[in-house]
Amino acid sequence: MDPFELLSLPRRPLLTEEEIGRAYRTLAGVLHPDLVGGDALRFNELGEALAIVRDPSKRLRSLTGTSSSGALPPEAAHLFPKIASLIQQADILLEKHRTASNNLAKALLIAPLNHLATELESIEGVLEDWLASLQNELIRIDSLWPDYDAEDLNCLADSYSYAGRWQNQLKEKKLALKVL
Repeated sequence: MDPFELLSLPRRPLLTEEEIGRAYRTLAGVLHPDLVGGDALRFNELGEALAIVRDPSKRLRSLTGTSSSGALPPEAAHLFPKIASLIQQADILLEKHRTASNNLAKALLIAPLNHLATELESIEGVLEDWLASLQNELIRIDSLWPDYDAEDLNCLADSYSYAGRWQNQLKEKKLALKVL
Protein backbone atom coordinates (compact mmCIF):
# COMPACT_ATOMS: atom_id res chain seq x y z
CA MET A 1 0.00 0.00 0.00
CA ASP A 2 1.37 3.40 -0.97
CA PRO A 3 -0.03 5.82 1.64
CA PHE A 4 0.50 8.83 -0.64
CA GLU A 5 -1.37 7.22 -3.50
CA LEU A 6 -4.18 5.99 -1.26
CA LEU A 7 -4.70 9.53 0.09
CA SER A 8 -4.14 11.13 -3.33
CA LEU A 9 -1.27 13.18 -1.91
CA PRO A 10 1.97 14.08 -3.67
CA ARG A 11 5.00 11.95 -2.74
CA ARG A 12 6.89 14.73 -0.96
CA PRO A 13 8.75 15.03 2.32
CA LEU A 14 6.72 18.04 3.45
CA LEU A 15 2.94 17.90 3.72
CA THR A 16 0.81 20.22 5.82
CA GLU A 17 -1.72 19.02 8.37
CA GLU A 18 -4.38 20.80 6.30
CA GLU A 19 -3.46 18.87 3.12
CA ILE A 20 -3.37 15.57 4.97
CA GLY A 21 -6.60 16.23 6.88
CA ARG A 22 -8.49 17.35 3.78
CA ALA A 23 -7.39 14.28 1.81
CA TYR A 24 -8.34 11.97 4.68
CA ARG A 25 -11.75 13.54 5.32
CA THR A 26 -12.64 13.44 1.63
CA LEU A 27 -11.94 9.72 1.37
CA ALA A 28 -13.26 8.84 4.84
CA GLY A 29 -16.57 10.43 3.85
CA VAL A 30 -16.83 7.93 1.03
CA LEU A 31 -15.23 4.82 2.54
CA HIS A 32 -16.62 4.88 6.09
CA PRO A 33 -18.19 1.46 6.76
CA ASP A 34 -21.32 2.99 8.31
CA LEU A 35 -22.17 4.68 5.01
CA VAL A 36 -23.97 3.05 2.12
CA GLY A 37 -21.28 1.73 -0.22
CA GLY A 38 -18.62 2.11 2.49
CA ASP A 39 -15.67 -0.26 2.54
CA ALA A 40 -14.36 -1.32 5.97
CA LEU A 41 -11.12 -2.79 4.58
CA ARG A 42 -10.26 0.31 2.54
CA PHE A 43 -11.29 2.53 5.46
CA ASN A 44 -8.81 0.69 7.72
CA GLU A 45 -6.12 1.08 5.05
CA LEU A 46 -6.97 4.76 4.92
CA GLY A 47 -6.36 5.04 8.68
CA GLU A 48 -3.01 3.28 8.34
CA ALA A 49 -2.03 5.59 5.47
CA LEU A 50 -3.01 8.60 7.58
CA ALA A 51 -0.77 7.42 10.43
CA ILE A 52 2.17 7.13 8.03
CA VAL A 53 1.87 10.47 6.24
CA ARG A 54 1.04 12.41 9.43
CA ASP A 55 4.23 11.26 11.19
CA PRO A 56 7.31 12.90 9.61
CA SER A 57 9.57 9.95 10.43
CA LYS A 58 7.19 7.38 8.93
CA ARG A 59 6.49 9.62 5.93
CA LEU A 60 10.22 9.95 5.17
CA ARG A 61 10.73 6.20 5.62
CA SER A 62 7.88 5.58 3.20
CA LEU A 63 9.53 7.84 0.63
CA THR A 64 12.88 6.06 0.87
CA GLY A 65 11.49 2.56 1.35
CA THR A 66 13.84 1.97 4.29
CA SER A 67 13.41 1.18 7.96
CA SER A 68 15.14 2.82 10.88
CA SER A 69 18.90 2.56 10.91
CA GLY A 70 18.78 2.04 14.66
CA ALA A 71 21.67 4.47 15.04
CA LEU A 72 21.41 7.42 17.36
CA PRO A 73 21.49 10.55 15.20
CA PRO A 74 24.55 12.70 15.97
CA GLU A 75 22.49 15.70 17.06
CA ALA A 76 20.55 13.47 19.47
CA ALA A 77 23.64 12.05 21.15
CA HIS A 78 24.02 14.95 23.60
CA LEU A 79 20.30 14.94 24.49
CA PHE A 80 19.99 11.21 25.11
CA PRO A 81 21.77 11.02 28.51
CA LYS A 82 19.94 14.08 29.88
CA ILE A 83 16.50 12.91 28.74
CA ALA A 84 17.09 9.33 29.89
CA SER A 85 18.24 10.59 33.29
CA LEU A 86 15.23 12.89 33.71
CA ILE A 87 12.78 10.15 32.74
CA GLN A 88 14.44 7.79 35.20
CA GLN A 89 14.32 10.44 37.94
CA ALA A 90 10.66 11.07 37.19
CA ASP A 91 9.86 7.37 37.42
CA ILE A 92 11.67 7.07 40.76
CA LEU A 93 10.09 10.17 42.30
CA LEU A 94 6.61 9.32 41.04
CA GLU A 95 6.94 5.82 42.48
CA LYS A 96 8.14 7.23 45.81
CA HIS A 97 5.15 9.58 45.85
CA ARG A 98 2.76 6.77 44.97
CA THR A 99 4.07 4.52 47.73
CA ALA A 100 4.51 7.26 50.36
CA SER A 101 2.83 6.02 53.51
CA ASN A 102 1.82 9.39 54.92
CA ASN A 103 1.46 13.08 54.15
CA LEU A 104 4.85 13.95 55.66
CA ALA A 105 6.60 11.54 53.30
CA LYS A 106 4.73 13.12 50.40
CA ALA A 107 5.56 16.63 51.61
CA LEU A 108 9.26 15.78 51.67
CA LEU A 109 9.02 14.96 47.97
CA ILE A 110 7.65 18.40 47.00
CA ALA A 111 11.03 20.09 46.51
CA PRO A 112 12.54 17.30 44.38
CA LEU A 113 9.33 17.06 42.35
CA ASN A 114 9.32 20.83 41.73
CA HIS A 115 12.99 20.70 40.70
CA LEU A 116 12.19 17.82 38.35
CA ALA A 117 9.30 19.79 36.82
CA THR A 118 11.67 22.69 36.13
CA GLU A 119 14.24 20.37 34.56
CA LEU A 120 11.55 18.75 32.39
CA GLU A 121 10.43 22.21 31.19
CA SER A 122 14.01 23.12 30.36
CA ILE A 123 14.79 19.99 28.37
CA GLU A 124 11.43 20.22 26.64
CA GLY A 125 12.45 23.67 25.40
CA VAL A 126 15.71 22.25 24.04
CA LEU A 127 13.75 19.47 22.36
CA GLU A 128 11.32 21.98 20.80
CA ASP A 129 14.30 23.93 19.40
CA TRP A 130 15.66 20.72 17.91
CA LEU A 131 12.27 19.90 16.39
CA ALA A 132 12.19 23.39 14.84
CA SER A 133 15.59 22.78 13.28
CA LEU A 134 14.36 19.42 11.97
CA GLN A 135 11.36 21.18 10.42
CA ASN A 136 13.73 23.65 8.73
CA GLU A 137 15.77 20.76 7.35
CA LEU A 138 12.57 19.10 6.11
CA ILE A 139 11.64 22.32 4.31
CA ARG A 140 15.14 22.48 2.78
CA ILE A 141 14.96 18.88 1.55
CA ASP A 142 11.46 19.42 0.20
CA SER A 143 12.70 22.45 -1.78
CA LEU A 144 15.25 20.18 -3.48
CA TRP A 145 12.73 17.42 -4.13
CA PRO A 146 13.02 15.02 -5.93
CA ASP A 147 16.80 15.57 -5.90
CA TYR A 148 17.82 14.51 -2.44
CA ASP A 149 20.43 12.51 -0.60
CA ALA A 150 18.82 9.33 0.73
CA GLU A 151 21.22 9.33 3.68
CA ASP A 152 20.08 12.85 4.64
CA LEU A 153 16.46 11.73 4.44
CA ASN A 154 17.13 8.64 6.57
CA CYS A 155 19.06 10.65 9.15
CA LEU A 156 16.21 13.17 9.31
CA ALA A 157 13.70 10.32 9.73
CA ASP A 158 15.77 8.89 12.62
CA SER A 159 15.99 12.32 14.22
CA TYR A 160 12.22 12.84 13.99
CA SER A 161 11.68 9.39 15.47
CA TYR A 162 13.83 10.08 18.53
CA ALA A 163 12.53 13.63 18.98
CA GLY A 164 8.90 12.52 18.73
CA ARG A 165 9.36 9.65 21.15
CA TRP A 166 11.20 11.83 23.67
CA GLN A 167 8.63 14.60 23.35
CA ASN A 168 5.84 12.13 24.17
CA GLN A 169 7.75 10.70 27.13
CA LEU A 170 8.45 14.15 28.56
CA LYS A 171 4.82 15.20 28.16
CA GLU A 172 3.71 12.02 29.91
CA LYS A 173 6.01 12.69 32.88
CA LYS A 174 4.95 16.35 33.09
CA LEU A 175 1.30 15.29 33.11
CA ALA A 176 1.97 12.74 35.82
CA LEU A 177 3.57 15.48 37.93
CA LYS A 178 0.65 17.86 37.37
CA VAL A 179 -1.92 15.40 38.64
CA LEU A 180 -0.13 14.92 41.98
